Amino acid sequence: MPYLVAGVVFVGVLCAFDLVLTLAVVRRLREHAALLNSGRAQAPFTPVGTALPEFTASTLDGTTVTRAFFTGPTIVGLFSTTCAGCRETLPDFTDQIRGSDSRHVLAVIEGEQAEAEPFITALSPLATVVVEPVSGPVNTAFGHPATPSFYVVDEDAVVTSSTLTPAGLPVPART
Repeated sequence: MPYLVAGVVFVGVLCAFDLVLTLAVVRRLREHAALLNSGRAQAPFTPVGTALPEFTASTLDGTTVTRAFFTGPTIVGLFSTTCAGCRETLPDFTDQIRGSDSRHVLAVIEGEQAEAEPFITALSPLATVVVEPVSGPVNTAFGHPATPSFYVVDEDAVVTSSTLTPAGLPVPART
């Protein structure tokens, strides 16, 4: 009988120790999640004041886009077909740019055109759309930032605003 009591006490102490370790792991995971979420609110890789280098890309309709595309304050949205956050922020971005001049909104979708169809469908009526491969010319010009990333670029192709959420963009001029 004393062995049975000792065994039950040992198992009880072992379970209590396991519970303490599990709670410590959960606490650390919450700390890491908070750190990751706070990093999400930081600006993308291309800082404000950066002049974009020369680049050449083609839009869906075959028009060439270069630094000369920026003829005034232009909103640029960078998306990826493999990014869950991009799909989540797409409706917010389209709401933000709705009614603006599509010549002053550039949407860049990184990935294969077949996979980009949901983005193309949502963005084509509202923006100039470029679909390019990973590390394509526009993404490279922006320093291949995290996606989604949003910028405002002036007529000199200088970044004047950058954010990771469409809500951080200034409201574009309406047509």
